[in-house]
Amino acid sequence: MKKGLVTVTFRKLDPYEIIDVCKKAGLEYTEWGGDIHVPSGDTARAAEVRAACADAGIIPAGYGSYYNAADGTEAFYPALETAHALGAEYIRIWAGKSKEYDKKAEENIKAAVKAAEPYNIAVTLECHRKTMTEDASLAVKLAEECGCRLHFQPNPDISFNENLEALTMSAPYLCACHVFAWEKGNLRLPLSAQKEQWIRYAKVSPDTLFLLEFVAGDEVKNAYADALELDRILRKAVL
Repeated sequence: MKKGLVTVTFRKLDPYEIIDVCKKAGLEYTEWGGDIHVPSGDTARAAEVRAACADAGIIPAGYGSYYNAADGTEAFYPALETAHALGAEYIRIWAGKSKEYDKKAEENIKAAVKAAEPYNIAVTLECHRKTMTEDASLAVKLAEECGCRLHFQPNPDISFNENLEALTMSAPYLCACHVFAWEKGNLRLPLSAQKEQWIRYAKVSPDTLFLLEFVAGDEVKNAYADALELDRILRKAVL
C-alpha cells in the first residue's frame, strides 16, 4: 500500500514542515508542487528537498508541475530539469485549457514524453476539469497515443458511478490517485465521509500510489485523520 501527500495541500508550510507532517502521518511518498515548494527551474531547491526527503525516509515520487501542454514546449524543459533534480519518478502536467480536443496540445504532450525518456521520468496528465482529461475517453486516447500516464481524481460535478467508470477506464495507464472527499460545489469533507466510495476506487487499482490532497479546512490535524482513514480504506480494499 503506497500512501503519500500532494504538497500543495499545505502551501503555507515550508518543505521541512511538509516532511514532518508526512512522517507523523505515516505517509511515505510526496508529490511536490511546482508553484510554491519546488518552483520550476529552481534545481537547487529541488536538490535540497530531495536530500531532506532522503534524510527523513520520504520518497519524492512525483513533481506536480503547472506546465500546460497548450502553452508550447519551452516551459516544459525547466520543469523537467527540476523533476530530475528532485529525483522524481514522474512529472505531472496539464492537458490543455478546455475539455475540447486540442491537436497542438497533444503534439506537445508527445514531445514532453520524448524529452523525459532519457531521464527515466514518466509524464502523467492531471485528470482535471476544464482540460482534455475531463473526458475519460479522451484521457485514455491521449495516454495510448502519447505514451503518457494518467492521474485520477474524482470529479465532484459528476456521480460516483461516472467517476468509477472513469477510473476503471484509466486503470491501465494509472500513475497515481489524488485522494480527497468533495461534494458538488467543492465542499471539502473528511475522507471518512466518502469511505465506501474510496474503498471501491481502491479496489480498481490497489497497487497504485494514493496521495492525500486538499483536506478539510487546510488543517494539518485533518491530514492526520485522513491518513488514518486512508490506511483503513486501503486495507479493506485488498480483502
